[in-house]
Amino acid sequence: MNSGRFTAVGSIKINTVSASSVVQFGDTCDSVRLFDRVLAIQRAIANFERDELSFESYPLFFLPSPVPVTPPPVQYRSEAPKGRILVGPVRVNGVSNSCFIRAGNGGGPHIAESRIVNIRHFNDRYALSGTSAGLQASSGEPG
Repeated sequence: MNSGRFTAVGSIKINTVSASSVVQFGDTCDSVRLFDRVLAIQRAIANFERDELSFESYPLFFLPSPVPVTPPPVQYRSEAPKGRILVGPVRVNGVSNSCFIRAGNGGGPHIAESRIVNIRHFNDRYALSGTSAGLQASSGEPG
């Protein structure tokens, strides 16, 4: 790695960086390992099962990491005149769940993995209201 290397970004606007993500400017010889496990449970009425809130209850979190058979095609243009990296304007809405943004030369290897289980249970809105009008509407009787 060239110790006199210069990285310049014209402008950058990133709204959000979260959940095991990294934004980096400049060169590094370090490798990156980003790993994120998320268990999101949302219900209209709280009725949680005994083992439901444990990662161990979901096999997704323990499966081997998938490996692409062939690398995906990537198109890019790279020029570094006189050891400089010049990047134009960058606008990013969100960097989340094991994402990595770098302007500069990177070491390796870079591994990013995110495993998410979303559970959403919502009931009929009339049954949740608990009002007599809601009960009448759900039974088909006029209010």
